[in-house]
Amino acid sequence: MTQRHLFRPSFVLIPFFFLLGIGIVEVWSSSYYFAYSRFGDPNFFLKREVVFVLLSLLSVLMFSRFDYRILKKFSIHFVVISIILLVFLRIDGVNVRGAVRWLKIGGLMFEPSGFAKLAILIYMADFISRKHNYRTDMARGIMPIALVSGVIFMLIALEPDVGTAILVGLTFLGTIYVFGYKLKHILLLVFPIILVSALIIYAYPEKLQRVINFFVTDKVNYQVEHALVALGSGGLFGAGPAKGIYKSLFVPDSYNDFIMAGIGEDFGFFGVLLVIVLMVSVLHSIFTLSRYCKDSFGKAFSFGVGFMLSLEALMNLFSVFHLMPPKGITMPFLSYGGTSLLVQGVMIGIVLSIYRYCEFG
Repeated sequence: MTQRHLFRPSFVLIPFFFLLGIGIVEVWSSSYYFAYSRFGDPNFFLKREVVFVLLSLLSVLMFSRFDYRILKKFSIHFVVISIILLVFLRIDGVNVRGAVRWLKIGGLMFEPSGFAKLAILIYMADFISRKHNYRTDMARGIMPIALVSGVIFMLIALEPDVGTAILVGLTFLGTIYVFGYKLKHILLLVFPIILVSALIIYAYPEKLQRVINFFVTDKVNYQVEHALVALGSGGLFGAGPAKGIYKSLFVPDSYNDFIMAGIGEDFGFFGVLLVIVLMVSVLHSIFTLSRYCKDSFGKAFSFGVGFMLSLEALMNLFSVFHLMPPKGITMPFLSYGGTSLLVQGVMIGIVLSIYRYCEFG
């Protein structure tokens, strides 16, 4: 088997399609009661999710067809646009549950942090490929990328969206560490991330209470408590789609951040295990591509995608399983949402483009 055959598009696409399919079924199963009581249509979220999935698949097709190396020319443009959008949130963002994370464009809601995650991955990959010889130089090799990542981290944290900000920060630190940057320089960047996160959490009583409940009182909040009940009630094989009613009645956002609770109730332990296996399959293939791609930009970008999606999946699972305070992080490819599915589709499309155009070795 040649090194190129260690990665095939089907290794990503088949589990990716399965995850999207499971997501559609579970979004409907978890949302139909709420959709009917709120909008008078039990299929309200299902219809929108199908559109989101189709747009995600279209973005996979589009971005897999062109040469990914073109993105290098526009990396700084993507960063500037993402910063402008994040700043505009402070002016005309939509406040939902005390957080300003969405811009309304016509009748559509758009989450700029989703685009910012993609922009920072492209910029990091471009910077690493151009400045790799300066990776031990703090001034030329680290500070420029640290400043750009820091601005995006800060703007996202101020929404406030500490979970996504930490996701961006950890992806940045993990990627530059893997690509040979000095540990002592990376450790210097950890402190401001921790400090800003702590200040934001302290400034918002409900976020501070979550942290206190988890680390000090061991008190489980309402959402997590009922998510754990839903998970446990599914047993080994689950109640079946739309037959598990606990997640629909008692678990807020069971079709979004806490979709894994619904999967546990509807499909049981083996359903949750299947989702994890499919997710690991996608991520393993992306990391394999990164390992054998000889182009430094393609190598860094595919690693960044794999690392970010891995962190996102782990943070979501840990929140649902009460292994960390809830962070409002969606489950990749499964949770309801237009911006997240669209951005993830773009990521998968670029990964497939890297396979098409990069040299393996």
